[in-house]
Amino acid sequence: MKVSILQKVVSALVVSLGMIATGLPAQAGNLIDGWNYARDDYSYDGSDSTGFSANSRYDIYGVGFKTVGNEVWVGINSSNSLYGVGTGADNISFGDLLLDFSNGSNTFAQSQGSLVGVRFAPNSDDISSRPLGVYTSVTGKSVASTNSGYPNLNNYNNDVKSYTGSESRFGDLKWNDSYYAAYTSGAASLPNVIASGTGFSGGNLRNLSSNELASSLFPTSINLTSNNLNTFGFAFTLPDAYKGRQFLATLGFECSNDTIAVKAVPVPPAIAGILAAGALGGWRAARRKKQLKAIEA
Repeated sequence: MKVSILQKVVSALVVSLGMIATGLPAQAGNLIDGWNYARDDYSYDGSDSTGFSANSRYDIYGVGFKTVGNEVWVGINSSNSLYGVGTGADNISFGDLLLDFSNGSNTFAQSQGSLVGVRFAPNSDDISSRPLGVYTSVTGKSVASTNSGYPNLNNYNNDVKSYTGSESRFGDLKWNDSYYAAYTSGAASLPNVIASGTGFSGGNLRNLSSNELASSLFPTSINLTSNNLNTFGFAFTLPDAYKGRQFLATLGFECSNDTIAVKAVPVPPAIAGILAAGALGGWRAARRKKQLKAIEA
């Protein structure tokens, strides 16, 4: 059966997109296989009692966002897990995900009171008084002092430099970006959990399975050799007023031993579909090439 010219062009485009999508490294601010993925694996910049190393349990390697149907999907590569490290009062886990929809017109401090927050870590502080879910009109607070953490970002970065020899990055931003200026030095610690907000009953928070992350092509390769690599994710629904809008996300540990910022721009479903199809086409093309080589041999 003859293949039409249009079919050939479409097939070539799909394969080309696949090669691009599967071959690109996960650079900060890039769209990787439909994910707004920010890297934070430039060096070991999250510390615990062992220092800044592959053994640390408080290191974020990358975070990605993707719109899937009516949900926002979040994928996380980290040395910590969804459930944190330690038990009981000694447990230190992720703080809350804080989303700023001001489109760059506000700093993080100025956006307090208008953030969207997502409490997703089952063992996070004050979980009994503020359950898991999505919150609006959020003001954040820091719980670093009660988790043996850093008082400000300058103090944190000084330790990073002394161990790694380089400045810390916060994924898509630097630690001293003007967006976080209010928390660079002094007594003001970077907010990492929800202090106040209104619960959104339609948030529909749920954990993503490893199969869901894999089938949606979430990036799992990192540049560092972590001794404690954890990959997990969750999904939630935004209130209608926020859907389809870009945002700047801030996520860190309760101890503020590492933080990441992600610039998330919604991807139209058609484009995301092309990227996914392209990645699949590229994988199939590579597989066919490998099979042909095996036959020839």
